[in-house]
Amino acid sequence: MGFGLNYLGKCMSGDRIVLVSNYTQTLDLFAQLCRERRYPFLRLDGTTSISKRQKLVNRFNDPSKDEFVFLLSSKAGGCGLNLIGGNRLVLFDPDWNPANDKQAAARVWRDGQKKRVYIYRFLSTGTIEEKVYQRQMSKEGLQKVIQQEQTDSAKNQGNFLSTEDLRDLFTFHENMRSVIHEKMSCIRCQNYDIVVDDRHDNVSEVDGVRSTNEVCRSDQEDIGGFAGISECLHKLKSSEKQVGTPLEEDLGSWGHHFFPTSVPDVIFQASAGEE
Repeated sequence: MGFGLNYLGKCMSGDRIVLVSNYTQTLDLFAQLCRERRYPFLRLDGTTSISKRQKLVNRFNDPSKDEFVFLLSSKAGGCGLNLIGGNRLVLFDPDWNPANDKQAAARVWRDGQKKRVYIYRFLSTGTIEEKVYQRQMSKEGLQKVIQQEQTDSAKNQGNFLSTEDLRDLFTFHENMRSVIHEKMSCIRCQNYDIVVDDRHDNVSEVDGVRSTNEVCRSDQEDIGGFAGISECLHKLKSSEKQVGTPLEEDLGSWGHHFFPTSVPDVIFQASAGEE
């Protein structure tokens, strides 16, 4: 995320970012990062008075102000805020309740938004974070997304944790690229030839990575980055392409990317290339 903020700050695209977390300690770390890198930022959490909240929102949405980052507690500001001044939002940690994450993500995707919106969800594969997201889908009765066949009784138990499920929550699957993707038995990716070695860490071999100047020029010439995205899409493998206009929970129809450099987002590509 630090690399992403770095590239986004260097570009003159006017994009602003909202960082959402469930924990004030995490927001403290974000604030420290912003101060160290001199990013103008605002913060709204449970300690922010009601009278001050709207002033913070108005300042962030004002294009004449130089605010760049908005730090938001999902519990304090997950509902009712209109943050259309930002068009990039990061859900840094998943919530057990999927409604909370959806409410937080909707802060920038609202009436009046004039830019292309990017929502990022950070999950460490094989860890409890990914399993929390998996439980989110279960709570919404979306087990079919990760299991091709289910009985009615299994569906009815989607909101309950068995002893085995509880044990699995605290088991780290270090050899899995994604627990959710494995359980989906994804047909689209079965023939995807993935070589797991150190070569993919050499970003100079990846065509999708561009320099900061190239990224900035692209964003300046193309409002919203649509041309850059269109250019990238025709290079994608079939498994990396989105099928139609899927719902958020229809993971099988979204593009599946094993490397961040194939994601059609120039800022994301550049930050991944830096790593």
